[in-house]
Formats: sequence, structure tokens, C-alpha cells
Amino acid sequence: MTKCPTCQAEHPENTLFCDRCGSYLLGGNQIETDPLAKGELTWKEREEMGEAPGVDVTSPLGLKLTILDSGRDVEVALTKEVNIGRLDPASVWFPEVDLTSDDGLERGVSRLHAKISRRGREVFIEDLGSINGTFLNRKKLIPYLSQALKSGDELRLGKLILRVSFTK
Repeated sequence: MTKCPTCQAEHPENTLFCDRCGSYLLGGNQIETDPLAKGELTWKEREEMGEAPGVDVTSPLGLKLTILDSGRDVEVALTKEVNIGRLDPASVWFPEVDLTSDDGLERGVSRLHAKISRRGREVFIEDLGSINGTFLNRKKLIPYLSQALKSGDELRLGKLILRVSFTK
């Protein structure tokens, strides 16, 4: 048995955290980090750093997805989350980007396939547990884990390939 150093509760060996108080039970293995240097950046250092890369938060941003097989462009504003998938009137599901007319069903696009969202200066893609997967630049996304999206990126939803760009 392992005894909690904080509340003295007993737990089976190899228990990581105390059920009662939440303390870490493998106390001897704690990792310490170096403290950050205190102080502000000088004006010169700030000028050298320049603006952070990304999207201008103050401007309205549009998303343009080009379906490579057909050449069709789909443009939507990134003022809220953008759902990508197939239309399903029976369950009253109408994604902002509907790939039904691009042979979405035949190419393995799920009804609720992926979503694109904007957080501050960055734009993200997230697979929503689709059956055939979402790929970003040929790398399969882990479902429900957001990945940064840039202009020029290639998305593959099932077997349907799209090119990403941003508009103002």
C-alpha cells in the first residue's frame, strides 16, 4: 500500500494520484523546471520580433475550399465554426460546406465529417470521428484533435481532395 503524503489515505501500489485529495503519489519523481527570466522585453527586442504570424484578428476572414476533381470553389465566412460533410434532410443536418454534389457519399465523406474553426489568429481543422478519416497534407488526423490550417494546405475527406485558401 502507498500512503498519501498530504492526507495520509492509503492506496494500492503504483497509484498515481490520491483519490481523496488529488496529490501526486510518486513524490520522488517530481520534475522541476527553471524559472523564467523576469523583466520586460526592450523596445528593440520587440521590433526585431515583429508581428506574430497568422491571421489578422480584426479583419473578417473567409475560407475558400477548392474541390480538386471538379474545380468547384466553396466560400464561407469564418465568423463561426464551419461544418463539412453531406446533407441529410431526414435528420435535419445541413453542413455549411455540403459535399453531396461532389460525389461525397461515393467518395466516403461522412454526414458530419470535419469542422473548421478560428481561434484568434489561427484557423484549425478537426475530424469529427468520420468513418474514412480526414487527412491534412497526407497525414491522417486524430479524431477530435484540432490541427492548424494554412493557406495552400491539402485536405482529404475520405477520397475527396480539397485545397484550402483564405480570403478577406
